[in-house]
Amino acid sequence: MGIIYNIFYALALTVYLPVFIFLTKKRGYSPDLKDRFVLHKRENRNAVWFHCASVGELNVARPLIEYLKRENKILITVSSPRGKKYAEKTYPFATVRTVPFDLSFLIKRFVRIHRPSTLIVVEGELWFNLITVTSKFIPVISVNTRISPSSYRIYRKIKPFYAKILNSFSLLIVRTETDRNYLKEFVKDKNKIVMCGDLKFVSSKSAKTVNIKKEGKLLIAGSTHFPEEEIILKIFKNLKKEFPDLRLITAPRHLERVPEIIKLAEENNLTYSLRTETDQLKTDVYILDTVGELSGFYRYADVVFVGGTFAPVGGHNILEAILENRPVVIGKSHHKIKDTVEQIIRTGFLKTASNEEELEKHIRSFLIEKPPEIDFSEISEKVYRCYINNLKGVIYGDNR
Repeated sequence: MGIIYNIFYALALTVYLPVFIFLTKKRGYSPDLKDRFVLHKRENRNAVWFHCASVGELNVARPLIEYLKRENKILITVSSPRGKKYAEKTYPFATVRTVPFDLSFLIKRFVRIHRPSTLIVVEGELWFNLITVTSKFIPVISVNTRISPSSYRIYRKIKPFYAKILNSFSLLIVRTETDRNYLKEFVKDKNKIVMCGDLKFVSSKSAKTVNIKKEGKLLIAGSTHFPEEEIILKIFKNLKKEFPDLRLITAPRHLERVPEIIKLAEENNLTYSLRTETDQLKTDVYILDTVGELSGFYRYADVVFVGGTFAPVGGHNILEAILENRPVVIGKSHHKIKDTVEQIIRTGFLKTASNEEELEKHIRSFLIEKPPEIDFSEISEKVYRCYINNLKGVIYGDNR
């Protein structure tokens, strides 16, 4: 199986590599081929190795990285150029590399150069060689493991392939009972699967301090995709007739879309400003054209719309706002966060909208009246202790 995978991957890489280099450079990033082909020197041996796809996973891993750095060197690999830049800024104490292309000889070379003590894979990064080859040298752990219904259907179609990957883990720490039940079909040793809850209950508590002067009411639209900004701007203009002091902060999921949002603001005759140009909220629309600051702004919001829920994406992190006791409204496309939605909707801090009219209605209702505050600290602490204790059991072989 491994031989067949490597042959197909190598052939695909040969064809795709020029396209990959072109597209990456077009977006203003380096393809980082030195890292991807493991052409760097030996460094930082015996570190705990975290693999995170991009910015979202780097944020999820934050409490684990911060804990383990006390007694360990930290090595971080990422899949995206944006993620690498963010990791270097957020974790200056760590060695940060772009993950090698998923060929067995490159993964072996990476492990032999760095000699990590453990690999911790965050969420759904199930690369065949990254997991199966590394597991021959060191323990491999999956944290905040999530299996969506669509992924589960794919895994079942090529079950031997994914069973090989999943059985290579020493430990899989899952978010929900649903995730655990999905994994049980593939993993022989059921004791490897431990449910600790969603790590985002810990990592979503903002570590970023943002200071702004808030005047009037504030609507934040976070992690938005096309056409969500257009929808929100339309609703914002309607609500501004009722709430004249209302302002909007919008944070696109991908910064390349900032010019598109500027154009939309101009077409709607709304004044706008950029985070990189000012820290004053004096315009109708304030656009976050920075990475990693959104969670720090949530504490100022009167109501939050989380994107990827009207666009057919499946939803993004709602807990960053919820843990700040900020009410949240989302659309009907939230299958990626279904279990979290079901847990939070009971608190009254979350409403779902099936269309634009409902979205406007729910935002209006939260602007008029905020739900009573809830203390989420007990849930967060329980999740945190569960993750730490299970990780220590594998990394140190004890329960320190």
